[in-house]
Amino acid sequence: MATDSPQWLFTFPSLKADIPSPFDVSIDWVHPFPLIATFGTTALYLFLITCAFPRFKPSKETIARISVWHYGGLFVYSTVAFAAMFYYLWVNGEFTDFNAFFCRPIPGWLRLLSISFTISKVWEWLDTAILIWKGQSLRKIGFLHIYHHATTVFLFLVIMNKPPTEKSGLLMNGFVHSLMYYHFGFRLPMMFRPIITFAQILQLASSTTFWDITRQSCPAYASFREEHFIEFCVPYLFVPVYLIFFIRFFFEQYITGKKKPAVVHSTGDKAAAPAVTKKTD
Repeated sequence: MATDSPQWLFTFPSLKADIPSPFDVSIDWVHPFPLIATFGTTALYLFLITCAFPRFKPSKETIARISVWHYGGLFVYSTVAFAAMFYYLWVNGEFTDFNAFFCRPIPGWLRLLSISFTISKVWEWLDTAILIWKGQSLRKIGFLHIYHHATTVFLFLVIMNKPPTEKSGLLMNGFVHSLMYYHFGFRLPMMFRPIITFAQILQLASSTTFWDITRQSCPAYASFREEHFIEFCVPYLFVPVYLIFFIRFFFEQYITGKKKPAVVHSTGDKAAAPAVTKKTD
């Protein structure tokens, strides 16, 4: 496979994938699966948080056990995802070889991890379930949390179309989630909370920039916007919404101090959790 050849196209209405050795698999489908996987996961999440999760009433002890395993498991998984991508980029010199970073598809073993990382966004829906089971309303949980979880599977499936956004997803999102889920499960010192939020803002802004630069830097992706206009627009539709609310939260919590932290996870799974009160934790 040529260095700058795309090995994955998750586009509407087709799915094309070429996973090189040691996983010699080629897929070329004209199939509704991409539409089902994107819009379907958003619809499923909204159904779960409005109809399914509220029907369950686990005991406080059960919620506590689920929380420990959920946050602890995602901490370990996110750390592995981050470490694997960091190792690949370091060994192959892609931290300094920008052409390779932007144009070289990842190998088969890392592609499987990348796919699992996207699927793990469904696992993260338990963040919302835990908050609902603790008695929080959707209004109190907040728009950012709900919108983010409703669209991340959709977004990550699409950004796998280009090497730099797939790589930065595993590297930067994996790193942020490692810190974040450790904090949710075991608590980090106060100083780490703005760092987590700022790192998420940085990841969103840089990944969106990478998405745009790729078509200018790599011949294989030069016509992606013209051939797959809807898919090309997806990050520009979702990410600015995330950024607006994360930046607003960051300034309100850590710069102006207009909002006093009171409720655990009030801004959702991707922002640093505010201080804890006895009533909510």
